[in-house]
Amino acid sequence: MVVRSMDIAAAEGPERLREIMAELLDRSTAVVKRYGGTLNQFTGDGIMAVFGAPITLEDHAFRACMAALDIQKEVGSTLELRIGLNSGQVIAGEIGSSTASYTTIGEQVGMAQRMESVAPPGGVMLSESTARLVEDTVELGEPEMAHIKGSDDPVLTYRLLAIGAHKRRRRSEPKLVGREWEFNTLTGILGETISGAGCVVNIVGPPGIGKSRLVRETADIAVGRGVSVFGTYCESHASDIPFHVLARLLRAAMGIDEHEDDAARALAHVQFPDASPEDLLLLDDLLGIRDSNVPPPEIAPDARRRRLTAMINSASLARQEPSVYVIEDAHWIDEASESMLADFLSVIPHIPALVLITYRPEYRGALSRVADAPTVALRPLSDAHSSLLTSQLLGDDPSLDELAAQVADRAAGNPSSSRRWCAI
Repeated sequence: MVVRSMDIAAAEGPERLREIMAELLDRSTAVVKRYGGTLNQFTGDGIMAVFGAPITLEDHAFRACMAALDIQKEVGSTLELRIGLNSGQVIAGEIGSSTASYTTIGEQVGMAQRMESVAPPGGVMLSESTARLVEDTVELGEPEMAHIKGSDDPVLTYRLLAIGAHKRRRRSEPKLVGREWEFNTLTGILGETISGAGCVVNIVGPPGIGKSRLVRETADIAVGRGVSVFGTYCESHASDIPFHVLARLLRAAMGIDEHEDDAARALAHVQFPDASPEDLLLLDDLLGIRDSNVPPPEIAPDARRRRLTAMINSASLARQEPSVYVIEDAHWIDEASESMLADFLSVIPHIPALVLITYRPEYRGALSRVADAPTVALRPLSDAHSSLLTSQLLGDDPSLDELAAQVADRAAGNPSSSRRWCAI
């Protein structure tokens, strides 16, 4: 919502106000659509947007956060805005028979409006429910208690500061259960990698089944043995951005993420001593660190990909230190990254590297068809393992036995579902 919109109307006049609000609507709508949201309504001095309806988006809260920050960046430079975000169940659909329009109603819609009302000018305020969904992928301010309309008690809020690195915070995770064979298999392959036999391993399973947890446990073992671990991840909202996933993995492997562009270029170039100046320009462009004063070479896309692939593979073959590379959620990978990574994976058997690729069963892309790559398929936990996990989450007090049985039944062997039910 625009801050002090009535003051703007008094100062600028109704016609100018209409122009300002029309521009706000156009630019905000473009950002909302960019992240897969739906414009719900225009309120005269603001908008309401929905993420996750009518199209289901499992990362709806994260997309809303990115959209909110982009709106502040693109529109907030000329207007002071307050934005509030809330997550929960709503009733969505067409309201009315003669002038039917898609909208959402319910208590959670009102809470989003309350979050907007307590947001500072130029800020984005999150409810506790939204903060829980995105706390691993964004930077949040300290929790604040806010008094909102319609509530006698203050509610917990968090200010959204920035989109952070995709890191899963280490909470007190329960002991890994029901994955002994899979974990032993991966640690065994890791041992062979350290001895010089590279390998690509596919880790497949539905959402919440434990793919990322298994990767984290394996990565911890690798780090404990002195092996470097580099990771990248794929996002549904970025699947149409060329080289998005590949560039992130290369930046991590080259150690340039924390450097300014000039320093990053110098650090990247020294790792490719045999590359030509033109190839280094192609690399800079791929990594997003190109000097803006130097135009990229005019090369056909296929030729660009071949030259970059040859350069990266050559540098990889020269690497002697064991490494682990992680590519998470490959079912969302962009086509350009998928193609180049498939070429890169062809050299893995010849170097001391282990590549762990996670994806859902429906993925049938190039990374799922790497020659001689073993597949670790994760199944739902058995009843015994589900009960053991639930006991760890809830405690082993006999009074909780009935609740634990209900949680295990509803989770249906899905570890993530067990954690969610226990957190309710």
